[in-house]
Amino acid sequence: MEQAKPSINVLVRDKFTQPTEGLFSLQEPLVLSFKGKSRNLHNDLGEVETALKSKVDPIILDLYSIALVVYVWDLQTVRTATEPRDFGGLMSVSNKDRWEAVRSHLEATLRFLTGDTFTFHFVQGKRGRAEFQFQKKSDECVALFSGGLDTLAGVKWMLDKNLKPVLVSHPGMGVISKAQGDLVGCLRQMTGDTFTWHQIRATAEPGSGLTEKEHSQFSRSFLYLTLGVMFALKLGIERQFIFENGVLAFNIPLTQSRIYSNTRTAHPRFLRMYQELLDSLFGHHVTIENPFLERTKGEVVKLLDADRFRDLVKMTVSCPNITPLRWKGKKVSIIRHCGVCFPCIVRRVSIHHANLWNKDTEYAEHITAEYSKIPEEAKKLLLEMMDFSRVMDRCSSVDDVFNEFPQFFIGEDVDPAMLFEMTKRQVSQFKDCLTQRCHPSLRQGLRLP
Repeated sequence: MEQAKPSINVLVRDKFTQPTEGLFSLQEPLVLSFKGKSRNLHNDLGEVETALKSKVDPIILDLYSIALVVYVWDLQTVRTATEPRDFGGLMSVSNKDRWEAVRSHLEATLRFLTGDTFTFHFVQGKRGRAEFQFQKKSDECVALFSGGLDTLAGVKWMLDKNLKPVLVSHPGMGVISKAQGDLVGCLRQMTGDTFTWHQIRATAEPGSGLTEKEHSQFSRSFLYLTLGVMFALKLGIERQFIFENGVLAFNIPLTQSRIYSNTRTAHPRFLRMYQELLDSLFGHHVTIENPFLERTKGEVVKLLDADRFRDLVKMTVSCPNITPLRWKGKKVSIIRHCGVCFPCIVRRVSIHHANLWNKDTEYAEHITAEYSKIPEEAKKLLLEMMDFSRVMDRCSSVDDVFNEFPQFFIGEDVDPAMLFEMTKRQVSQFKDCLTQRCHPSLRQGLRLP
């Protein structure tokens, strides 16, 4: 009986994969290409190599290419609320044996990050002339810089520790891209230009017809980490930082949507799995660290309550809804926050806790308005966050929390007592913001004393 051909739905076509395509069942595949007339992937490789003053080693380029392919597939594939998506990809790599050895771990890492299933089929591509060897050359550090509050606080944290960072950014739409550049410009003026910055555009090639269909971007942090790692490995730097407060890193279920959402951008288990992948491919040379894992967002943002940094707060971007704001006729160069989504609400709570309310940005809508004037989407989120707060108030121990929210159990990756205490502090900061900043009618609507 003839064996069924493996199915693929993502084909990275080049001269190495083309001879093998007949071995697979092609299910209307997303056809991607890095070169030639059919090129539809943009990786800024020329700019990267100019910045590094050297070629990117093939095995490192393999990791970058895999991350970019997954990211573009993620944007092209609509996510449903209940069913995981399936990625079956065929692509060439510089060392097939090395990638086959880590394939299962790579697939598991991406599965944990996104909630989707992954199957890679690798073929041998052009081999490198020599094996990559890490050579320590610098005591600097690499840090991912998104242009949000946490990464700006991360710069403050590094400067306080006399660390000299190499900042790496993955820009999104024009507004975010500009915000990153504006913030870096101000930081350089403040510090006397003591650090370098690289903004790398890794996405679908503009004008290639690959229009974005999915906005969740659950796979983006795999690509983002890889951009930083590429610089760390080539520059001989041993430490890379990703700055994310513990409330979001752990995906604490402050609302119902957070219970079922797989946003694990900086989840400690994902970072551990990614670290293990790096160690297997390159040896244990570059460590991935999140210094803010045990802090609430308010405690992170409090770092910015300092001379010169306070005035940068309004330049940061936290909201994912910039495009809808533009559709509503808002001037997004001025108003870049909807004010009513989950990240905006958490931002306002953190800004209050950090005593930076008067330094904040403009919002299209305000949770501080009268209850009747607050959009329904924000009311729903606030009610759910209040319900979560009441449950946490009833919990006196870690075991109580695990009984109420089994997804709190992280396993060996974290101290549960730390997570419990941080969540208690987050709840307290949320209620204090409502009490001190919000209209009495909202507090009444939320049944808050």
